Amino acid sequence: MKHREGRTMGKVLRRMAAGLAGVLLLAAAVLLLSSLWPLSATQKRALAVLEAPRDMPGSNAYATLATLGMAGTPAQRQARVDAHVAEYLRWHAGSAHTLESGDQRGEGTLEARPLLGAGGNTGPFDPVLCRQATGCLARVRGQPQAVAEALLPQAAVLAQMDELAAHGHYQSLLPLDAATPVPAMRPLFVPLAAHALAHVQGDSQRALAGLCRDAGIGRMLLGHGDSLLTSMVGGALLAASAELFADVLAELPVDAPIPEGCAAALAPLTPQEASNCAGMQGEFAMVRGGYPRVAQLAQDAPWWVTPQTAKLLYDRDRSVARVAETMGQACLPETLRAIAGDRPLPPAPVPSVWRLECAANAVGCILSGIAGPAYARYGAQQQDTAARLRLLNAALWLRGHAAQRADRPLAERLDALPAGLRGAQRPITVSADGTALEVASRARRDGRGTLRMPLPPALSSH
Repeated sequence: MKHREGRTMGKVLRRMAAGLAGVLLLAAAVLLLSSLWPLSATQKRALAVLEAPRDMPGSNAYATLATLGMAGTPAQRQARVDAHVAEYLRWHAGSAHTLESGDQRGEGTLEARPLLGAGGNTGPFDPVLCRQATGCLARVRGQPQAVAEALLPQAAVLAQMDELAAHGHYQSLLPLDAATPVPAMRPLFVPLAAHALAHVQGDSQRALAGLCRDAGIGRMLLGHGDSLLTSMVGGALLAASAELFADVLAELPVDAPIPEGCAAALAPLTPQEASNCAGMQGEFAMVRGGYPRVAQLAQDAPWWVTPQTAKLLYDRDRSVARVAETMGQACLPETLRAIAGDRPLPPAPVPSVWRLECAANAVGCILSGIAGPAYARYGAQQQDTAARLRLLNAALWLRGHAAQRADRPLAERLDALPAGLRGAQRPITVSADGTALEVASRARRDGRGTLRMPLPPALSSH
């Protein structure tokens, strides 16, 4: 009896061992197949558009923007930037070596990174100044002396905006990764109050010229920046400048001259500009620059995670390809066609972690999916920037054709707009009070927002 029970137990154990061996063999086969799995056609396509050569016209605005508001001549501020770049490169090389060696003393390396330093514009943003274009004229008109006094400490910023406008692109001189410091962008919006004040004080031509200059700066950052941040700030500066330009123009006679250069600065956005492609290319370069360091985190992992087993958890190239799959959508031809037709953009794809490729890249698959959903709203925001410029150009067209069909209602005059301005998906309409042009907003999540551009009384139906 005991002998038969022993034989039965032996069979059970042998079967269990065989089953376990089968499971291990299956797991090994899955890991092997996963490690050999090729990049998908979608990933290769996304990598191609994100790694395509970028157009970087003109000179680099990095030194000017990084020192905006700091004292000194352009040459002195450039020398300060050059010294900082050299210091940062030394720190960057040393921090990379610290990570590779697993030195625990490197835990505070991010806090120790060298920064360019403070200029004359590091205090709190004076609440008297305009943070945005909406309501800026009314704010400045209500307290012009207070605004003038608040602008005095910003004299260096205001003086250096012409210098910034002379550049053709923005490209950081520092290695791009998550640790890369970026210049303060808030000073770019300081001139809004200065332009509004110039108009309130009677110098409307100077106000319009300054707003067109700042719109050009925003356009440069939007289309020729080095990251999603610079693209979004550029789009916001362009939109704010266009909005305040329209507010000023609405208070002037329809025959008031438009300063030279405004037509180019305020022209409708091209699909490429409104796509965030340039920003995504820079963002991808930054993310890709940080991924090599992820591999070094195995040095701080539990004792049982050896370099060999870490390779089964993280694959840098495959992780980068998955990030590209999400970011690359902004640069694809079908996205540009949708923007050209002002159609809603589909959400950026977030690759599933349940793909076979993730069996040998679990850590990379999880990391690559963290930021994906956050990109969805950026496309809609830039489409709204494009819509604001379309509204402004429609107002300018009506202004230039004020003598034609003047006896017709404003809504009928809109029918004569050039096809590129009318908009098939979001047609321009007249506001309920007849004093402005409107178009539906796409960035508002509730879908009820509208973008508005005021008209001079001579053009409105009020």
